[in-house]
Amino acid sequence: MATKGFDTVFTGISTACFYPATTEDSLLQIAPLGPACIEVFLNAAMELRPDYLKKLRSIAEGSGIRVVSVHPYCSIMEPMLFFSYYQRRFEEGVELYKHFFAAAALLGADTLVFHGDLKQSTLPREEYFRRFSILWETAKSMGIHLCQENVERCVSGSMDFLADMKRALPDVEYILDVKQAVRAGQEPFELANLLGEKVRHIHMSDHRQGADCLVPGSGVFNMREFLFTMRKNGFSGGVIVELYRENFKDIVEISRGFQHLSTIVSTVS
Repeated sequence: MATKGFDTVFTGISTACFYPATTEDSLLQIAPLGPACIEVFLNAAMELRPDYLKKLRSIAEGSGIRVVSVHPYCSIMEPMLFFSYYQRRFEEGVELYKHFFAAAALLGADTLVFHGDLKQSTLPREEYFRRFSILWETAKSMGIHLCQENVERCVSGSMDFLADMKRALPDVEYILDVKQAVRAGQEPFELANLLGEKVRHIHMSDHRQGADCLVPGSGVFNMREFLFTMRKNGFSGGVIVELYRENFKDIVEISRGFQHLSTIVSTVS
C-alpha cells in the first residue's frame, strides 16, 4: 500500500462525506468504491473506544483500504482548548488529544487533522506556534503527524499566517483543503506553491462560481494542473475527496467523481 514517504500520489475518500451516517456505515459505503485509503472523521467520544476502533480497522482492512488520517469531532473546540489564556485548559486539551493520537495509531493512521484558533483571535502568532509545537511533539511521541489544515474561519485561513508558521515550525506538515481555500478567497495554486512539499494530504473538491464544494469533475477547477503544480513543488501523499452530504445526490455521483479524480491522479503519480 502506498504511503507518504514514497514517491507517489494516491487517492482516498473521507468518511465525512456521508455525515450524519455513522462512521462505520460511512466506511461501509466507501469500501465498494475502491479507494486506496480513507480519512476517518470520528464523530463522538464513544468512537474513541478501542473495541470500536478495532471494528473500524477490521472493516477497512477487509476491504483492502488503509486508514491514513483521523479528523477529531471536537475541532470546533480547539480555540477554547488550546488558544485561550487559561493554561490549565491547554494542559487538559493536550491530555484529551492524546486519546485521538492513540485512536489514530490503533486505526493504523499516522496523521491527525488540526483546525486551530479562530481568525478573530488576539493570541500572538508566536504563542500559537509555541503551543502548537507542544501538541505536535506530543503527537510525534505517539507516532502521529499533527497537521495544520487551512480553514477559512480560522487563523490558518490566512496565507500570511501559513507562511509565518512554515518559517517558525519548519518540520510541521499541512492538510491543503481546496474548498477552504476557495472560501477564503484564495487561489489554490498559491497554496500549492507556498506549502508544496510540506503538504501531507489534500482535501479535494471541485468548484465553480457560487458553489465552493462540488464533486470532482462537476466544476471548473483544473485539478490536473493543480496536482502537477503540487508534484512540481515536491508533494507526495493522499488526495482525499472530502465533501459535505448536501454536495452530492447519491453514491453513484460520488463514485463517478472519485473515479474522475483517480484517473487524473494516475497521470501525475
